[in-house]
Amino acid sequence: MSKQTDSTRRRLGLGTRLALAIGFAVAVVIFIAGVIVEVGVVGRFDAYVADVRHERYAEVLTATTDLVRAQGDLNLRKQDLRQIAVMAGGLVVLRGPDGQVATRIDSLPGLGMAGSAAGPPVELPLIVDGRSVGTLEVLPLGGTADPGTTAAPALFKETATEILALAGAGAVLASILVAFVLARRLTRPLGTLARAARRVEGGDLSVRVPLPADAESHDLASAFNAMAESLEQSEALRQRSASDLAHELATPVTVLTGRLQAFVDGAVPPDPEHLAAARDAAEEIRRLVGDLQDLVAAEGASLRRSPARVDLRAVVERAAASSQALFDDAEVMLDPSGLNGVSPVMVDADVRQLERVLANLLTNAAMYTTGGGTVALSVAREGPLARARIRDNGPGIQPEHLGHIFERFYRGDPARAREPGRPGGTGIGLTVARDLAVANGGSLRVESTGPTGTTFLLELPATD
Repeated sequence: MSKQTDSTRRRLGLGTRLALAIGFAVAVVIFIAGVIVEVGVVGRFDAYVADVRHERYAEVLTATTDLVRAQGDLNLRKQDLRQIAVMAGGLVVLRGPDGQVATRIDSLPGLGMAGSAAGPPVELPLIVDGRSVGTLEVLPLGGTADPGTTAAPALFKETATEILALAGAGAVLASILVAFVLARRLTRPLGTLARAARRVEGGDLSVRVPLPADAESHDLASAFNAMAESLEQSEALRQRSASDLAHELATPVTVLTGRLQAFVDGAVPPDPEHLAAARDAAEEIRRLVGDLQDLVAAEGASLRRSPARVDLRAVVERAAASSQALFDDAEVMLDPSGLNGVSPVMVDADVRQLERVLANLLTNAAMYTTGGGTVALSVAREGPLARARIRDNGPGIQPEHLGHIFERFYRGDPARAREPGRPGGTGIGLTVARDLAVANGGSLRVESTGPTGTTFLLELPATD
């Protein structure tokens, strides 16, 4: 039974459920309105009818008393008694003090009143000149809409209930119809989005959905399109990264395999020159594998960090000293003058991870700075942040590549391509640096770039 209910719920779309919910809500409102009408309006009408009946019986009693006084007894003429019956809205009987019938009207043909009683008889005492002379008994008759009769309240209640029921049924049906139309319009973007999501699930990352007019659906569709575009770019990057990595590995593996096979075949003597070439190929493979290991380690850096209170300026100085040989080989000047005279800038960070961030940034700067160029370093505390800047005077980063430079394996900027014969990278260094900065509660971004150079900014929370 539970499975069948769940299946039914899945088959009912959001629009159907919304329409039924609105119909149910309208039905509840109408039911409450019916109760209010029954308790309030009909109750007040009953009070009104009672007041009217009381006034009518008072008039009937006065008229009857006057006739008895003028007649001198209870034996009124049939014509007079008939007028009293018409005023009373029912059959009338005059009884003496002993309860015996003096005169009566048994029927009122032609006046629109049925012969069946519409309520219990009403007894009205007849008092003439301060003396009780008998009783006027009125038996109300049904079949009239006169509010002074007993049948009127029942007729009013029945009519009000019927009208309310018809109006309620019409309102419920109309509300469900309108709700279906509105729900269809509201949920149409969701249906379009669901179909597009299924296409994305099937591997079609190029799908986009139109932007609806209403704000909520517009925002949802915009978010979906942005997500799909991001997935498409990520997939393209993944494919390109895999291709680049395969290409990077193919060359040194081919060289190493060829050299070893030549040694085995005796075609090439294992002299220092040929062994050095094989060693360089093996070193290139080792470097690629090491970069991949660094990437994996960076992704879990927040779980393995050992934070300590350190001076960011001192860490940058050590990183600069360790990288000096790399800059000398690249014929690029490393300018640490921006660190001179700077007071200690304390941060809580994992020292080894922080050193790796700076080493990767310095390696990147040496790689993409033209020979004879300069890379400047500076550290400062600015408000609650400790900031380290690495500025080169290379060709800058093109705008179309700026948003991707921290993506793994990305090396798509020809303006910053390395010169022939200079060491290259796998496109992993900046990704690792950013992940390690984030793991230590900071951030890494490009602060500025242009034809005169690029500045990378490392930010960390400063401590006192």
